[in-house]
Amino acid sequence: MIESGNYNCYEFYLAATEKYGNYDQAQHMDARITRTEMIRDIEALAAYFTKELGLKRGDAYTIFLPSDIESIVGFYALNKIGVIVNFVHPLLPTEVLMDTIVESKSKGIMILDLLSKDFLTHDKGRDHVDAINRSGLPVLLCHCSDYASPAKKFAAERGEAVLKALVRFKNVTDYKDVMRMYNGRTVPGVVNNFGDVAVYLNGGGTTGKSKTIKLTNKAINENVHMLGYIDHIEAPGEEGEIIILPFFHAFGLVVAMHMTMCNAARLIPLMQFDAKLVVKLYKKNRISGIGGIPNMFKKLYNTPGFDGPHLANTRMMFVGGDDLSPSFLEDFNTMLANNGTEARLRQGYGLTEVGSVCCVNTNWVYKDGSIGKPLEGLRMEIWDDDCKQVPTGEVGEICIAGPTIMEGYLTKDGPKDAGLYYDEEGTAWVRSGDLGYVDEDGFFYFAGRKKRLIIISGYNVYPVDIENLMDTLPFIRESCAVRAEKNGKPLVRLYASLKIKGDEEEYKQTIIETCEKNLSKFSVPREIVFMDELPHTPLEKVDFMKLEKLY
Repeated sequence: MIESGNYNCYEFYLAATEKYGNYDQAQHMDARITRTEMIRDIEALAAYFTKELGLKRGDAYTIFLPSDIESIVGFYALNKIGVIVNFVHPLLPTEVLMDTIVESKSKGIMILDLLSKDFLTHDKGRDHVDAINRSGLPVLLCHCSDYASPAKKFAAERGEAVLKALVRFKNVTDYKDVMRMYNGRTVPGVVNNFGDVAVYLNGGGTTGKSKTIKLTNKAINENVHMLGYIDHIEAPGEEGEIIILPFFHAFGLVVAMHMTMCNAARLIPLMQFDAKLVVKLYKKNRISGIGGIPNMFKKLYNTPGFDGPHLANTRMMFVGGDDLSPSFLEDFNTMLANNGTEARLRQGYGLTEVGSVCCVNTNWVYKDGSIGKPLEGLRMEIWDDDCKQVPTGEVGEICIAGPTIMEGYLTKDGPKDAGLYYDEEGTAWVRSGDLGYVDEDGFFYFAGRKKRLIIISGYNVYPVDIENLMDTLPFIRESCAVRAEKNGKPLVRLYASLKIKGDEEEYKQTIIETCEKNLSKFSVPREIVFMDELPHTPLEKVDFMKLEKLY
């Protein structure tokens, strides 16, 4: 991977891929888009934003789309002209969507026709048309047919014709019309803006209540550059990478999308995670890599057809965003080995505030059960509550410093670098809110969210230890340990879904005996609740906050 230099993200993409010629850059289901076509559309959209909307450096614009080709084109087009992209979760309720638009001072919105209303349940909480019309914002309306193959475009457009009667934005321009009107046109881009904020990302899942994070061009490109050593595409355009993480998520935007684009792989984005579709794409394409969170890989592992010879093409698989149990990791990697690939599912760690990945295992430097070693150029330490480094092996808060960290949280009147901690030497740090420790070999380990820590009689109980142990029991599909109380005293309550139906009282006894043999007495669940399905966040993580509220 090239040096990050003084590029913005679009310049970095152009520079990184210039030597590869005109290969297949992306794929929408079975339709492929070449690098030349991608750049043509990016330039056309940048011209539209400049000429029609008058957008300029420092403005903000909202992309309210699933992970699709239009999202990629929109991101690079806006980045070229120095506009900050406000990436927003496409399933947010209308009120929260409008709050993010106001907070970011967005001057327009890209939206998919299918996401403009809740057409199935008619939920008024997701009827964006009226609210956007009242705001007067210009709308760029996208459709599933925009990049469909000729064989599927006709059928898709017939369905979209029906939607036109229901989706009536006042100040609207059709994406396809922009591509026709501005085909072949270009406008000057902003240069030397590598230090500018490139994106606003919100870590709030579907609530939108958490802080908005500002990432600069430099932070994003540095992250891609630091990860460039992990893999190199051998056949540009032929080797593909399936993108199963959304672009409103730092891992999805920075690593899955931007790094893949800059690495000359053929990018195959999915609008939503579908394990059966991933298997289908694996069998039809030469897939070299894939990244996701633990529950996505668990679903793939249990999906018929995923275990097969097509996995031999894969060189890398990375998992992050949550902890992965050692027992599942061993089972998954045994499956990979049996299919003739040298790739193994490798754990990593990162967060939006540090530009995405900051610590990772590779196929040549790894320790199973760990989250790996920090990327070269980053500092990663374990601190106590007084911001002092703790001894090797002791659990504390994971803290990170380096060129990939955020500029700060977006605030109305606060400082530009809100949310950063400065040490005595003036170095900026991100305090992750995650617990972990480092061993004598420099490998880091994740011990759970700081706010999930359960303290009983002065002892620390880490829910992740309980949940990893549950993965060794054949009848457990998913589990989540939370804090509860009885007679004013704290205890561990375990929620679980079952893989195998059976005598629940016997299952509870097995769970208790297994915990008593392997964990401290304070970590043994005093209450066990079986559910048909545990609640999940839109990123497929178990929603522990919802389970805590059940109590």
